[in-house]
Formats: sequence, C-alpha cells, structure tokens
Amino acid sequence: MDRTSKRWLAPAALSVAGVAVFTAGWFGYSSGFERGVLGPGSAEYAGADSAAAAHAVPPPAAPANVSIADGATGVSPNSTVTVTAPPGEQVGAVELVYRTEAVPGIFSADHRTWTSSGPLRAGVSYDLSAVTMDSAGGTGLQESSFSTSRPDAPLRIDLISPADGSTVGVGQPVVLAFTQPIAAQDRAAIEQALSVSADPPQSGHWSWLSAARVDYRPQGYWQPGTRVTVRLAINGLSDGHGHYATADHDLSFSVGRDQETTIDLRSDEATVRRSGQVVRTFAVTGGKPGLDTWAGTYAVIDKSPDVHMDSRTAGLGDEYDIPDVKWDVHLTYTGTYVHSAPWSEGSQGVRNVSHGCVGASPTNAEWFFANTLPGDVVKVINSPRQVAPGNGFADWQESWPQWLAGSAAQ
Repeated sequence: MDRTSKRWLAPAALSVAGVAVFTAGWFGYSSGFERGVLGPGSAEYAGADSAAAAHAVPPPAAPANVSIADGATGVSPNSTVTVTAPPGEQVGAVELVYRTEAVPGIFSADHRTWTSSGPLRAGVSYDLSAVTMDSAGGTGLQESSFSTSRPDAPLRIDLISPADGSTVGVGQPVVLAFTQPIAAQDRAAIEQALSVSADPPQSGHWSWLSAARVDYRPQGYWQPGTRVTVRLAINGLSDGHGHYATADHDLSFSVGRDQETTIDLRSDEATVRRSGQVVRTFAVTGGKPGLDTWAGTYAVIDKSPDVHMDSRTAGLGDEYDIPDVKWDVHLTYTGTYVHSAPWSEGSQGVRNVSHGCVGASPTNAEWFFANTLPGDVVKVINSPRQVAPGNGFADWQESWPQWLAGSAAQ
C-alpha cells in the first residue's frame, strides 16, 4: 500500500478514546457478511440493506495539516512541529518518533492543534502519525516524515567531570563546560535536559558558574558510598548562537570515603581528617603577602606526580621556571597546588613564602598525593583572598540559596 493511501486508513494502530467509529455493530455486520450469514436467499437478507445503512462506516475525515512538509530535509533541531485539524475536526492521537524515542507534545484546549514541546535531535529522521476525527465519526490518519540537520559547527563539550567509572571524594561536583557560551534564553532548556540520580537519594541542583559552564552539587557533601548516574540528554539543543549539540552523554561515578583537609595559613599547618578523625598533620607554607594563597573550600580537581611550573603562565614574569615539581594536588585553574617544595622546608610551619601554592616537604607531599582522591574537600583558611566558585571546583564557596540562585530553570 503506498503512502498516499495510508493517509486515509482507519487508525487501528493508535489508541484513541474518541475513535468511536469501530463499534461492535460495525464489526458484527462485517463479520456476518464474511461468514455468509447474510446473503441472497436468507430470511434476513431482505433487511440487510437497511441494516447496512444503519451501520454504514462514515466517510473518512480530512487529514491534518503538519507544519513541516512530508519528506523535508535539513530541518532545524529547534523547530516546533504543529499538527492542525481542518475546520470542524479535532486532532486525536499524535506520535512523533525517532526510532523508539517519542517527542512530547501538548494539545490545545479544543483539540484542534497539537504542538511538540520537546527538542528534536540533530541529524536524524522522524516519523509522524496523526489521527483526525470529525463530528460524524469519520477518522483519518496523516503520516509523514522529515529529517533534521547536522550542523557544520556543532555545540561541543569542553569538559565533563568526574570521569566515567571513577571514585571521587565527597565534595566532587558534576562539571559540564561547553566550548562556547550559551545564550541566557537557552540555558534553561540545557539545564532541564541534564539529570542526576543518586543512590542513596540526596538533594542537589545545577547552577551556572559562567555562560559556558554549569555544575551540579548536592546541598551538602555526598554521603560516602553513594553511586551517582548522570544523563546529559542535550542532542539537538542550541547554544542560541546557531550551534546545536549532536550527541547525548552518560556517566556514572562512586563516592569514596569522607576525607577533608584544612590548611591553616596562620599556623601554617595542614590537618587531614577522615570521617571526622585526624589521620595526619603536617607543616606547610602558603603564598607570601601580595601573592596570598586563595582561601576557600575546594574539591580537588585532579593530581599529577610531576608538573612543569612556569611563572609566566601565572602572569608573574620570570619569577620561577621549575620543570619537575613533584606530588601535585590541583586546587584552582589559576595554578594553585599542594605540592612538594624541598626549597622551602625551613619556612614550612613558620611563614608563608610561596607564589600562591601550598608547599610541603617531599615526604608529606607524597603522602598527601597518595592519599587524595579527585573531589576530596580542601579548606584553606586565614588568608586575605577568597577564591571565586568557578576557579576550579570551588562550588562550595556558595551557600545553598546562592547556589540555587544560579539556576536558569528555577
């Protein structure tokens, strides 16, 4: 059967409460004729014409009008699909589907129109089926298909953290950074497409730290042992500047033990606690006056056994260039680390002499490196400078009301 004739088929495959034309009487009439119960020579045949008239199938309803033409290609993923019934008719069931994934939609109060309310994916084909019904009981089925465009310059993700399958500390946020900024009017749609599921459940929320970065954190630190699943269903969503995401992303991670470290730059001492119990203290040195270490509550970004530290990358001219700084635990994007500093051991526990990092002896720095997970909490206190939430994973700098205020979907 060709597509033209299919548009006028009775919609047997779509469940519509209003399609009352398929009554028991009609089916009884049809099946009786097929079985030869009614026919020439039967006693009832004389009344068959009047019975048939009484149970005649109404003529089909006119098909709906669809806002996107059948067979259209290159349709923008941010398009809205509208199905409109002809005058005097209503729209019944509507299915707009990519594979088995249906796009949600909303009916008007009078059921004259159906409008899609969810985003379309980029670079895929959609099939649409729509039932129309008239007041005489006639029904029709409109079928069409179209394909969406795949942009030449898609919306890309620059960073997703933590890594899929990783084990992290209790302060780890979910970090999502795009390669280009998201327009203010498009951030709510992006945020609504992001979901986080925690086992055991814990309250949390997304918050925009910049036009290109949105993070999720729980209200308090994660409970140790939590398993977290993240779904980024962003395929087809726009940045508001002509770029569209072309893929979804999923990741999961586990939360390890509760370790929190406090670095006091007045006493120049670091205290490491697990589940509230002190497991180690060691001497440190922080940033000297004018280059003070940022105070704040951090989640560890990552760590490396060896980092080339060049003062020019921090805007400090030719102050230093050390190619192999050992045991580096990363705290800020502006270059703050806890690391081995054998050159300052005489000042550790006494005074702050660094260019902004936290220096420790090789033995203490190696222990801290070995016993730190990404996402572990590090608090730096008693410094005149405060870190901004977006400088690394310093999401915990904000109170819960402040964090919620950064949501675009509240």
